[in-house]
Amino acid sequence: MFVLILQNIEMRLKICLPEDLGSALMDGVVLCHLVNHIRPRSVGSIHVPSPAVPKLSMAKCRRNVENFLDACRKLGIPEADLCSPYDILQSDIRHIRKTVDTLLALGEKTPQSTSTFRSWDLIGFCLFHILFIVLMYITYHWNRETRLSLPPTLA
Repeated sequence: MFVLILQNIEMRLKICLPEDLGSALMDGVVLCHLVNHIRPRSVGSIHVPSPAVPKLSMAKCRRNVENFLDACRKLGIPEADLCSPYDILQSDIRHIRKTVDTLLALGEKTPQSTSTFRSWDLIGFCLFHILFIVLMYITYHWNRETRLSLPPTLA
């Protein structure tokens, strides 16, 4: 049962995880990379161990876990399918499994075309700036005409 989720994560992230999946997930690093694999930039900042400090502090682990769960919420995973930060930090794989299964199922669905949303954003951006330039042009010429129509002593 847990072997399948382990293999699925390894296949998607192209990494090898230890047999003890709970301990591999408890710092939140793999989970953050997994959600970023499903939807890029879902987690903007991931605290990772370094050669100098190979084990993350509990605060950094907790931040990774909270970032992972926040990203899952933003992707639309229902609260009922989310595990708690405590479950992840305590390596309770039974509860983590439901969240990861839901996330992986979400990743298998064909994503909505984001190019449609981007094109509307681009159109809105262009229309805003064109309108701004037209208003600046009208304001400039209105001020210029107003100054030209005043008597020379008032201008």
